[in-house]
Amino acid sequence: MSSKIFKISMVAATVAASFSASAALYNVYSYQPANGGETFGSAIAPETATASCWTSDCGQADYKLAYEEKTYQEGFNYRNEAPFLLENGYEYLEDGYDGFRNYCDRYLDYSEQLCKKWASRQYSSGYAQEGSLNNSLAFIEGTQIQSDKDNVIINQIIDPATDSAIGTYYGGSLKERTQPFADVTIVDTGVQAKVFSKLPSQDLYVGSVSFTTSDANDFRSQAAIWTGGGATQTLITSGGSTSSRSIPQGSARDVADVTDPDVTTPGVYAVGYDANSDELPQAAVFKIDGTTVTKTYVSNYSDDDKYLNSLLTSVNDKGVAIGTVKYREPLDGSYANKLFYVGDVTKSSLSASSFSGDIFFTSANGVAGGINNNSEVVGQVDFERHQESNGGKPRSKRAFIAPISADDAKAPLGNKAWYIDDLTYGIASNNDYRVIDASDINDAGVISGTAYYCAGGFDSSAIDASCNAGSSLVAVKLVPVNGATTSDIQSRPREVTKVERQGAGFGILSLTLLGLLGFRRK
Repeated sequence: MSSKIFKISMVAATVAASFSASAALYNVYSYQPANGGETFGSAIAPETATASCWTSDCGQADYKLAYEEKTYQEGFNYRNEAPFLLENGYEYLEDGYDGFRNYCDRYLDYSEQLCKKWASRQYSSGYAQEGSLNNSLAFIEGTQIQSDKDNVIINQIIDPATDSAIGTYYGGSLKERTQPFADVTIVDTGVQAKVFSKLPSQDLYVGSVSFTTSDANDFRSQAAIWTGGGATQTLITSGGSTSSRSIPQGSARDVADVTDPDVTTPGVYAVGYDANSDELPQAAVFKIDGTTVTKTYVSNYSDDDKYLNSLLTSVNDKGVAIGTVKYREPLDGSYANKLFYVGDVTKSSLSASSFSGDIFFTSANGVAGGINNNSEVVGQVDFERHQESNGGKPRSKRAFIAPISADDAKAPLGNKAWYIDDLTYGIASNNDYRVIDASDINDAGVISGTAYYCAGGFDSSAIDASCNAGSSLVAVKLVPVNGATTSDIQSRPREVTKVERQGAGFGILSLTLLGLLGFRRK
C-alpha cells in the first residue's frame, strides 16, 4: 500500500500577505554557473570605508564576491592538508571507494545504502577524477582568475580593484596536488603548499607546507608563515612525529593584528591547528614575532579518545577566533562537528566556549565560516534534528549569523543567532533562495555564501519549502538593507507535515550533506 502524506500548509496560500508583514535585513544576489556546474561562494572583498551597509546604501556592485564553479564533488577537500583532517587519513584515501565507505560507516554512520551513495559521490564522482578533469573554476564577480590552472580555489580577496586573490590550484600530479598562488611568489620547500590569509599591514602570509614521508602515498604538513614578500618561509615545529600511518599535520588558516586594548597581549596572531604529541589535529594559536613563533593549543580538545580533530578557521583584530571540533563517538544522534569560539587568542592559556542559541543544539553539525571585526560570525549549521548516526540520514543545513559580543555587533540581530533565511524574509525576490552556507563576512556586513536557487520562487515562503521545478546550488552575496532594524525580523514559517504512514524516501534538502562535504573554506 502506498504511503499517505498530507501537508497542512497555510503559508503556501499566504505568500504575498506574509511579505507585507515583515521587512528583510538582506538583499540576495546570485552568481550563476558559466559552464553547467554549480557555484559556491567562498570569500567577500574587505570593506573599503568605515561606513556600514546598515547605515549607508550598498548594492550588489559595492563588494566583490569570490566563488567557485564545480561539476563534481571534491572527495578529498582541496583545503585540507590530510583526508578528512585525520592523523591516519591517508589510509582511508589509499583504499579508494572502500576507504570512503569505511569512513562513512565509522564516523558518519548513515544507513548502509546512504553510506554507499555518499562514498560513490565523494570517491567515484570526486577524488577518483582528479588529474583527469578541471573540477573547480574560480571567479571574482564574474571574472575568471588563474584560468590556465586546474582545480582553482580562492581563500581570500586581497585587492578587489585588480581581482587579486590568494588560494591554490592543482599542481599537475597527486604528489604536487595543491600549489599556492598570491599577489607575490610564495617560496616553499615542500612538495605541496597552501596559502590561506594575508596580513596587509606587515605583508605577511600564513598557510601550510606538506612533505613526503617514507610511504610514497602519505604526506605530513606543517603550519607556515611567509614574510619578505613571500620569500622567507618559517615552518612551525609539529607537536607530534610520524608513527606508521599516523602522521602529524598542521596549518595556519587566518591571521590578524590584534590591537584591541582589552586583550591580554596585543600582537600578530595566526590561528589553525597543529598535531599534539598523539598526532591528534588540535586547534592552536600561533603568536608571530618576526620569524619567532609561539604556539598555544586550545586546551579543551586534547583528548584523543573523545575528539577526531579540532581547528580554528578565522580570527579578528579583537582577538576572537572561531572553529569546529569533530567528535569521535556519537553525541545525541550524530558524530557532531560542533562550533566553538575563543574569546581572547592572546592569553597564555586558551579554552573554548560553545556558541549559544537554540539553533546550536547539542548534536548540531556546524561549519565555521568567517568572523568580522564586529565579532559577527557566519557559517553553516544543521537545520533538521533527526538522528543521523546508527543508520539514520544526513540533516539539511542552513546558513547562520551570530553575534559573539552584543556591544561590538553592528547588524541588528537583537543579540541572538539567526538562520539567515529568516533575515531574507520580506522581499519577494528573496524567495528564490534558501541559504545553506555562509563562508565570509566583511566589516560592512556583506556576506558570501551558497544557496539553493529555485527559479520563480519556492512553493511557499516557508524555510523548508519545496521547489517543484527543481533547485540548484548557486553562490550568493547577501547585502544589508540600509536602515533595517531588529523589529523588522520575522522568522520564516515552517511547512507542517502530517505523516500517516512513513515511506522510505527523503527529500532533496536531506541530501545536501552528500553533495557538500567537499565544499569548505579556510
